Amino acid sequence: MKNELDTFGFTQRYFPFNANELDTLKSIAKEASLLTTEGRKNIFNNFPLVKQLFEQATKKSHFNLELTDYCFYIEKNTNDRNWPLLFHKDINLPDYMDIADNNKMDFLENAIMFRLTLDTSDKDTGAIKVIPKSHLNDESKEKEVFVDTKEGEVIFFKPLLLHGSNKMKRPHTRRVFQALCIEVK
Repeated sequence: MKNELDTFGFTQRYFPFNANELDTLKSIAKEASLLTTEGRKNIFNNFPLVKQLFEQATKKSHFNLELTDYCFYIEKNTNDRNWPLLFHKDINLPDYMDIADNNKMDFLENAIMFRLTLDTSDKDTGAIKVIPKSHLNDESKEKEVFVDTKEGEVIFFKPLLLHGSNKMKRPHTRRVFQALCIEVK
């Protein structure tokens, strides 16, 4: 997993949560969906249990990770939240992270996103798409790859990896909690 993350900028096939924990996280997602945009960008503050569950999951992973306070919730569905998300890098951090602009890129180069998908998703139902190796430079010649996921699967990816998603083509809901971690060396 570590080699894949360093080389391609992402890795998947990690299922750290049991059925009860997933049900709990899905219940929290229902509450999180009612929050304002700013509230959805501060999940650990609003739902401390999510941070507790994520801390347990990161300890079981192949990485030596420390969670930051930044976790957000994203929901797409074919009713009222169906938009294409253009390729981007996660370089905009909330003010409460208190990271100076001149240190931000160094910080992000050592960061890893922990993305929990609560629903199975694919190319037609809002799966994340990435440009492999784009975290290494903006000149990556790789083609976009859709990262299909199963319910409860975690994707680890570098915040500087170009990623986005298409508009959904089939009726579906895609819910994601995404937390920023630092790799402890």
